Amino acid sequence: MAALLPDFEYDIFISYRHNDNQFDGWVTEFVTLLQEELAATIKEQLSIYFDKDRADGLGDSHLVGASLAHRLRALILIPLISQTYCDTERFSWQHEFLPFLQQASADRLGLHLRLPSGNVGSRILPLRIHNLDPADVQLLEATLGGQLRTIDFVYQELGVNRPLRPKDDELPRPTGGLLYRNQINKVANAIKELVAAAKLASPPGAGAAAVATGPAFIAAPAFAPVPAPTPAVTAGLRPTAPAAVVAPATGPVVFLAWTSKELAARREELALVCTKAGLRVVPATDCPLDENEFKLKTQEGLAAAECALHLLGNEFGRRFEDDEDCSFPMYAYQEAQRAAAGRPAFRQFVWYCPDEATAVKPTQQAFVAAIRNELTARCTFTSTGSAMQLVEDLRTALEQAAPPPAAPEKELDIFFVFNELDLDEANAITDRLSEEFPVEVLTIEPDSEDEYKELTVRNIPKSKLAVVYFKNSADWALPFVKQVWRLVGGAGSATPILLVGEDDPAQNRLHSFKAPKVISRIQPHLGVSEEVRRVFQQLSTPA
Repeated sequence: MAALLPDFEYDIFISYRHNDNQFDGWVTEFVTLLQEELAATIKEQLSIYFDKDRADGLGDSHLVGASLAHRLRALILIPLISQTYCDTERFSWQHEFLPFLQQASADRLGLHLRLPSGNVGSRILPLRIHNLDPADVQLLEATLGGQLRTIDFVYQELGVNRPLRPKDDELPRPTGGLLYRNQINKVANAIKELVAAAKLASPPGAGAAAVATGPAFIAAPAFAPVPAPTPAVTAGLRPTAPAAVVAPATGPVVFLAWTSKELAARREELALVCTKAGLRVVPATDCPLDENEFKLKTQEGLAAAECALHLLGNEFGRRFEDDEDCSFPMYAYQEAQRAAAGRPAFRQFVWYCPDEATAVKPTQQAFVAAIRNELTARCTFTSTGSAMQLVEDLRTALEQAAPPPAAPEKELDIFFVFNELDLDEANAITDRLSEEFPVEVLTIEPDSEDEYKELTVRNIPKSKLAVVYFKNSADWALPFVKQVWRLVGGAGSATPILLVGEDDPAQNRLHSFKAPKVISRIQPHLGVSEEVRRVFQQLSTPA
């Protein structure tokens, strides 16, 4: 079936990793249900390219890339962003995602389209089907040049990371949890607006005569584009003139705290202004519904940032179920205070921007008053009416921030941590290392993890290199190193952590942690001590 516009081979191209379809056919089911939803949403029938078969009917002598290239001439690309999609070595990234981004930025329509509602949407419509590692979010944002916004199909439960399924709608779900039925309707509505926008931008007779119109739904995730002829505009903003092209942010990392609901749009606008100013904004995802996940993501974001920026308005914000006196924005502010207490160069900025036509809630008044009463030289409070002025002040303050104090002299060379389950193997490794270097060893006993975690956090800053080793304890090692990394300062830690496991059992290869100041390796038994030696020598060699 031909595409609606003659410029294109297909209306929609589905880009995904085939391993995301192997377990339960999630992608196949999604495409089927999307076709049904589109049939009920848009008058015309849309053509969708979805290569259910890896080879797509190609023979051994065919060139896969060249054979599939023409099919990328689509109006809309829907990448299904999973835990494995952001792999720059894979076909879906090299031959689907990047080529579409390049050709859409250069073709007649451009990467961004002005929607019938007056807003602007991107022809890349990312759907997120897993919670993503920070490194994957950073890769996407660096490639697209702006803050990542997605329509989410992620099942929301503590300790679970899998795609949302249609049958999950029939099961009990947490308050505010996603409904598959609603999410796929959001996708159809977003596609409807993009199709209508493409028709309006096309010359007469270029496509079907009827122009589909729909509600002013702004679901298309917006990115500031990579350098291209198209102006960079984000959904929800109505510029009067073309905006400047935004280069990928490479400057300081700013923790932009999640806000109460009435400030969500302003937070998105502020994130875009920060990105245009060369600042990197975290977190880059929507606020989690689960309270524990919210706390974890807040702590991880602060650990990676050089300053914190808080938006406060009329509402106190969502309260914690077990502590109604504390809201999500208050928790983020208090955690940033703790970060500032332990990191002399860390700065806080509070932007108080209430709607003057609406009364400020009493609890919010008390919170704001408490902040004003405890301001320090490293916490700035402002009520400026301009996001651009706020960001300029923030940049100036960061440039003038005092340099961090000199790193203290390290007391330990190698701090080696392992679980008692791996006692024999770990002893053999540390014995070999001790022949060359001083090694401080800590054995984690079962059911005593919290006590040893505190000891680990105290010793890591004193060490030149921290090592977390595992063989039979992979299920312990990965969450342990994530928590310890956060507690010692994350990206701001002065001590790197080497997470090293043995290649037997084979499933150990699935356990890795990608984060700043963390090195993940899998080695044969004798290779573990060699890897520790190599990393330590690199650290000890002057740059």
